[in-house]
Amino acid sequence: MSHHEGHGPATPPPPLGETAKKLRLGMYVCLGLLVALNIFITPHEPHFVIDAWPGFWAIFGVAVAVVLGRVAKGAAHTFLGKDEDFFA
Repeated sequence: MSHHEGHGPATPPPPLGETAKKLRLGMYVCLGLLVALNIFITPHEPHFVIDAWPGFWAIFGVAVAVVLGRVAKGAAHTFLGKDEDFFA
């Protein structure tokens, strides 16, 4: 029997503290500032049309980070989420 069985439903995570909320807000402000600066500071010679769009690389970076995080979480659940007696 696993040590997780019989404990009832999982409890939700605690709400974010004030410091975490301030850090999240700061990150959003920095991302918005970078996108706004990209309107005035453009690439010297964009290789593709999409490279010249303001904020493309900021949005692309966030989207790729989210996708990689989701893929890594799925892989971890698939390969590491085995029962305790899986190898026995």
